[in-house]
Amino acid sequence: MSNLPTYALHKMSWPEVAEAAETVELVLIPIGSTEQHGPHLGLGQDHLIAHAYCERAAERLAPRLLALPAIPWGISDHHMNFPGTMTLRPETFLDLLEDIIVSMRHHGFRRFLIVNGHGGNQWLMSAAVQDIGFRLDIDFLGCVGHYTLGDDSVLKDIAGEIPGGHACEMESSHDFYLAPDLIRQDALAPGTVDEAFKAMLEPLQDLELVWPNAFNAHAPSGAKGDARKGTREAGERLIESSIDELAEILDHLRHSPRWNGPPHGQVHVTRKS
Repeated sequence: MSNLPTYALHKMSWPEVAEAAETVELVLIPIGSTEQHGPHLGLGQDHLIAHAYCERAAERLAPRLLALPAIPWGISDHHMNFPGTMTLRPETFLDLLEDIIVSMRHHGFRRFLIVNGHGGNQWLMSAAVQDIGFRLDIDFLGCVGHYTLGDDSVLKDIAGEIPGGHACEMESSHDFYLAPDLIRQDALAPGTVDEAFKAMLEPLQDLELVWPNAFNAHAPSGAKGDARKGTREAGERLIESSIDELAEILDHLRHSPRWNGPPHGQVHVTRKS
């Protein structure tokens, strides 16, 4: 069994990566965004937490996981009215992701899990898994949001009166545990929600209706929720219980017929240039 000092790619030497290829079952690809998170959290929130999460998971589950550096940009068109936000075109993001997977496949790794830290990426990741997973000669490709795993009772314990979802209790808790330098303590404040916009959305909540929606139209400060309610203890419970569940998923996948490739073989699609 390998006994390397780290399974975070950016800290490893090339001989260590070669050794890791003998034991690593799954390569973690953290993705996030560089986008506004209110006046109180840094713009790197999503990708820095995804990166720290994957590095922590690789440490806990060594030698089974290899954590790659995070892709720091994502799909953030809806936040572009806030200075500093960057966004990628979907085709740019997909090309970048594919090139990363092809590079790691070249080095002997054949199973990959995209660990998403930004909700705005999720729809594209569903397409990426289907497209790349069928076209490339790899054994497994999946995607999960780290924030969807773990003990969700923690969120009930810290929930404020304002509906959360962005730069909120959960995200400040993640920061207190993994990246406290992202927090502007003197700027912590509850988010504000435009009530007229909220009333317009309520009849549509149960519909799978998608349309361009600038975040500042309903949350002028860039935050939804109350980041003041976040704590380091809550962050630790959220992150560590999420990794516990990730370990369960890994054990389950190892016994899945999908672990060794699509059951119907590779699908080759000819695309117009």
